[in-house]
Amino acid sequence: MTAAGKWVVLTSLAVLSHCVPARADHDSLEVRFALQEMIHQAVGRASAWTVTVETIGGAQQRDAVGDILEGFRDDGTPTDEGAFQDTMGSSFLVADGPTTGIIYEPDGWILTSSFNFVRDPSHVTVRLADGRQFVADLVARDRVRKLALLKIDAADLPTPQWSEASGIRVGQTAIALGRGFGGTQPSVTVGIVSALGRMLGNAVQTDAKLSPANYGGPLIDLDGRCLGICVPMAQRPGDLAGVELYDAGVGFALHDQRVREIVQELKTGKSFDRGWLGVQIDNRYREALKISSVANPSPVWELGIRVGDLITQANGNEIRNIGHLRKAIYMVPAGEPVWIVVRRGDLDSCYEVVLAGSRELGPLEQGLPNVGLKDLMKYLRGRDEQWLWRAM
Repeated sequence: MTAAGKWVVLTSLAVLSHCVPARADHDSLEVRFALQEMIHQAVGRASAWTVTVETIGGAQQRDAVGDILEGFRDDGTPTDEGAFQDTMGSSFLVADGPTTGIIYEPDGWILTSSFNFVRDPSHVTVRLADGRQFVADLVARDRVRKLALLKIDAADLPTPQWSEASGIRVGQTAIALGRGFGGTQPSVTVGIVSALGRMLGNAVQTDAKLSPANYGGPLIDLDGRCLGICVPMAQRPGDLAGVELYDAGVGFALHDQRVREIVQELKTGKSFDRGWLGVQIDNRYREALKISSVANPSPVWELGIRVGDLITQANGNEIRNIGHLRKAIYMVPAGEPVWIVVRRGDLDSCYEVVLAGSRELGPLEQGLPNVGLKDLMKYLRGRDEQWLWRAM
């Protein structure tokens, strides 16, 4: 090939190298514009059944940083009176202001997050997308799965189409809507579904930014179908547990498959509260959870479980520390059962325990442990050391 020929080939390659990226950039722009249009249309479909929830009144509960709750010592460990006291789970301060909900059924059933009702408001209103505003009745709350059910006097309302649980995929686009900032259009954040079956199978996880402004609002797909109701959640109890994760790229939404079961109970006026076993744990024992005291009455007391017994399993999960137990049962409300395996000496026994509400538990019994003489002497020598973990 002549020098002139080589020049022609090199010139042609150089021209092509500039043309291909230009085409790729054009295609990329078209894809982005198409995605934006799909998001716009999906939000438009969901806006009709996304509502504004406003609450007025109610006092901020005292659980802020630096406060010592009644029933707790200065170092934060519970006294007998505070061992089974429900706390807020966060120092987040709740203020009056609009939040978000969805129309769950066309005859005026509105679903939102219990986060919006921590203050027990005296007045609740719901404003629809068409501008109509209604006084709402708070029917019931689920403080464990963080849902609240409202009722307004309305009919023939638009409702969401729910995405089939089996069709949700990790990596698909997820769009969170909120009406907590006012205006006629909802606020929008976009991300992906980052995990499935979270929070003991209750929730879809997303990296779309969630905040108090859209708790109770929907997480939708690109077709405008509802993937779930956005709620604050964490692996610990408390009405506000999980709020500190807002805008952190870790958010949760309850899918209809789970919501449907809960709503049927909420419609009857039944509220759900945190469930308790009624025991305190000695965290010096590392092989399992060693019971240091038992509330009388309590679910475990009625079953004959006593001081010195070891909790080795809960709901099929091995239990070696308090974190394991919390993860195994923290999403189970009072009135529902859990399975635990308790070891006494060389004998393992399996129990079905129906968790109790905090008000159903009696004072802690410090009685003697059900162990051998050698372990009993160790217990007696160390009984003045109050290294007790938070009660469960």
